[in-house]
Amino acid sequence: MKQKIAWEPWGKYIEEIVKHGRRRRRICGIDMVDLAEEYGTPLYVLFQPVIEENYRRYQVLGSIYDHYLVCYAVKANTTFALINILAECGAGADVASEYELWFALDAGVPAEKIRANGNCKSERFLAECVQRGIIVNIDPEDELYLISDIARELGKEAKINLRLSGFPLENITAANIFTSGKWSKFGIDLSRVRDVLRKLTQLNYINLQGLMVHLGSQITRLNAYTQVLGMLIKLAEEAISLGFDIKEIDLGGGFGISYLARERWEQIKAQIKADQDFTWGNEPIGYEYDFASRGLIWQGEELYSCFTPDSFLNDLLSGVYSSNPAKSFKQGLEEIGSPLFVLEPGRGIVGNAGLTIFRVGHVGTTSGGENIVHVDGGVNLHGQNIIIPEQLHRMEIANNLGQGEPFNTFVAGNLCYTGDLLVRIKTTLERTPEKGDYLIFYDTGAYSDFFASNANSFPRPAKVMITRDRRPRLVVKREEYADIFSRDMDWGKEPQSLPPH
Repeated sequence: MKQKIAWEPWGKYIEEIVKHGRRRRRICGIDMVDLAEEYGTPLYVLFQPVIEENYRRYQVLGSIYDHYLVCYAVKANTTFALINILAECGAGADVASEYELWFALDAGVPAEKIRANGNCKSERFLAECVQRGIIVNIDPEDELYLISDIARELGKEAKINLRLSGFPLENITAANIFTSGKWSKFGIDLSRVRDVLRKLTQLNYINLQGLMVHLGSQITRLNAYTQVLGMLIKLAEEAISLGFDIKEIDLGGGFGISYLARERWEQIKAQIKADQDFTWGNEPIGYEYDFASRGLIWQGEELYSCFTPDSFLNDLLSGVYSSNPAKSFKQGLEEIGSPLFVLEPGRGIVGNAGLTIFRVGHVGTTSGGENIVHVDGGVNLHGQNIIIPEQLHRMEIANNLGQGEPFNTFVAGNLCYTGDLLVRIKTTLERTPEKGDYLIFYDTGAYSDFFASNANSFPRPAKVMITRDRRPRLVVKREEYADIFSRDMDWGKEPQSLPPH
């Protein structure tokens, strides 16, 4: 079943070829089957042309509001080659640990283009930021006193933004990835902002740069951003009236991508609601019971977005305040001194710039008679499904395209527990897969290896970058036996059973 989506950035790079009498998938001039056989599976594949094209779409800001900075969220895909490509394009970095910080610096991101996030930053992390002049998004409020003490000991000022939360928003994304509402472990509550600003006037070594919020992840509608940006501008006006020089407004990231076509996604949600046999364990995945309406309402992640980065930014900054339709958000920013407008996209840059290739181990049925395809990698290598059960990807069998009748199935990983499912909602493949087939999961460039581990002592996969000149380059090697157990001090003394290469 072909699925047309609103924006498929690598569509112009994708084609079919015939090899050994079979139709196979080629992307950016590279046969995906040959790639899988050369580097093994599971295999992560990234596409440099798509990464660069995605970043260029965020640069439309320059034609709307020229004082801006795009910081790539390193957590989305922490691969050195990828960060280095973005650094060469001029991107900054959003880092959530001292380790991501050092990695971004090593990849060529200048310190002045880095923003530090996290709700439990170590003293080492904060000290490193103060030493290098990196702006820290303060989270929580108590961190102000810790960073003030660190800055005093170092004899340097700490540059900070206040990260805010507690916004009156509901159901803008799945609960596990919503980070700015009343139920959030992040940020300083809106009701505390004025008190915090007054406290800042009494703290030495603190230099307030601006205000920051990160709404969440995979947000596909504009209204939440317009509401919050309006509130940030208003709070900035209050801070300026108290004598602060607001140099920066940081709107964070969270911009959604399309995993599926709108019609297909709406059909899937309707089918989940109407037909419990459509989901694993007959669960109403993504839905919750609403006592007011006495029915199920969708509260999961949305897998379709009508926006591209450039159309989103155009609509956002040219949009108007609900309270003052005569004023655009661009004008609002200009009226508070044209602060640096910072964005921190991760998924929006790399989500649809990568795919994962698995190998089919066998195909069977559950005891209940449901089709199930078993592949050679689990949710430890496909982490979005750990956080979001309703996560779906377009899939196809790469080595023999479309030769048969459509096949409805669940997809299971190779780990030793039942919850190891890569697809909890029935998906449709173009034919019944066979042992040895290669199964492509599209749009897995973000967060797939976020929880990557050696569950069941399996190695973590290799990553290959397809370069702009259409060549495959190994950028992360597959782990070997010795890599998996290298931290075990007793085994490391006398390993007896190293397998042959």
